[in-house]
Amino acid sequence: MRAFFEERWFPRSLLWLVLALPFLLLSTGQRVLPLAPWIAPLLLLRFTRQQPAARGYGLVAAVTTGIISVSWADMVPFGGMSFYAFVAAQGCLIALPYLIDRLIAPRLSALPATLVFPAAVVVAEYAASFGPFGTWGSAAYTQQNLALLQLTSVTGIWGITFLLHWTASVGNSIWEDGLASPSVRWATGLWGGLLAATLLLGGARLAWTDPADTVPVATVVGHHDTASFWRLRQEAENRAAVRDSARAVQRDYLRRARQAARAGARLVSWPETAVPVPREDTAAFLDRARVLATDHNVYLAMAVNEFPRPDADRPLQNKVVWIGPDGRRRTEGLKTHLVPGEPGQDGSGTLPLVSAPAGTWSSAVCFDLDFPSLIRQAGQSGVDLFVAPSNDWAAIAERHAHMARTRAIENGMSLLRPASNGVTLATGPLGQTRARTNHFTTQDHVQMAHLPMEGPSTIYAAVGDVVAWGAGLGLLLLAGGAYARSWSPVRAAPAHLNVT
Repeated sequence: MRAFFEERWFPRSLLWLVLALPFLLLSTGQRVLPLAPWIAPLLLLRFTRQQPAARGYGLVAAVTTGIISVSWADMVPFGGMSFYAFVAAQGCLIALPYLIDRLIAPRLSALPATLVFPAAVVVAEYAASFGPFGTWGSAAYTQQNLALLQLTSVTGIWGITFLLHWTASVGNSIWEDGLASPSVRWATGLWGGLLAATLLLGGARLAWTDPADTVPVATVVGHHDTASFWRLRQEAENRAAVRDSARAVQRDYLRRARQAARAGARLVSWPETAVPVPREDTAAFLDRARVLATDHNVYLAMAVNEFPRPDADRPLQNKVVWIGPDGRRRTEGLKTHLVPGEPGQDGSGTLPLVSAPAGTWSSAVCFDLDFPSLIRQAGQSGVDLFVAPSNDWAAIAERHAHMARTRAIENGMSLLRPASNGVTLATGPLGQTRARTNHFTTQDHVQMAHLPMEGPSTIYAAVGDVVAWGAGLGLLLLAGGAYARSWSPVRAAPAHLNVT
């Protein structure tokens, strides 16, 4: 055994890669230990700094691909070769900042060198956010501490991603050079000051934000066999049976909404895809909803799956229809971002707005909330309450609800998220949970909550993704500064490193 650990059989640098494995496994997927994402990058960075650039990148990409293929197995909505292509792309993307750090950081003094890795991670995540899966996989979503999450109201998720990975970079500098170096001490002091300020100011924001007036709201969630219904829908000859089945679901949800309104709710909503409406029955369904709204002086934010006949040209519409207490149809909004492979008509990319006596309300559907730039429209418009009908599955239920809560904090608005096959959530504008139920542990229910209006305006809503753009600009400047000095670094790299 001792002979195995001799350098020729087991290079000591591989120890850091091996030690990183359990922390990587606990940094992603369904079960995340929030401390693990602070540790795994440090060990991986220690490993890649001791490897030739190409070898380090290849090994980290291979390891992260393997980890993702295990931890995301039930979270990705497709399988086969598409799944393996997806996880391979994710693994290569996650490993890319380690390669960038390896090529640039050894050529810089300690303080600027520590900024290369976190800036590269932010740029990689921001670039990925324009892809079909939005911000899924962002390291920021691994964190649950509410004081820390208040940083998103200033920087979006990019600030948390930067801080988390700056921790690894500073830790590696201390590991390499110790605190005897003035530059390392400066880097450590700045990092520690930023982390302390983030937690202290976030805690103060939670403690001292004045409570606002609240509005009673409700979500209604039933348990219907939607899978059998959608299979039946594909058969044009069974259209009468499809319409009868859809009407039964509609009646059930309107009955539940009536119960919630009688209990005092001023706004009622239900999950995405919960209520199917054949296109030829849309007018009749809306008439019944109008009667309910006027009878009980309630707003309805109805998630409607309006579908045509199987042989029709017009596509399915997955949308939220708003009915006011006067019975008028106020507005509607189609789902903008369809999950890859999901049928339907794309929305316009403009969020609907409803002006109510208590404030301004808006909505989007499920997957839309994985795209911060879309939901930022709500923050820019001063939205007080955001409704997000959703439909998940067990493997993503907790993570997806947390992602939606992050959008609420970013934009300073309360969140009402009715979810089938997931977590139904009501939060205040700072992310505090007001009500919560899990579809898999709760039977048919009506969930009530009192949600604050007039949440605080946020810097993120005003300035958007400037931190991500700043990280990109900073990375270019760091790279330019490193390579402008020629191939000889100012701070000599360890002798065993091959910086080419």
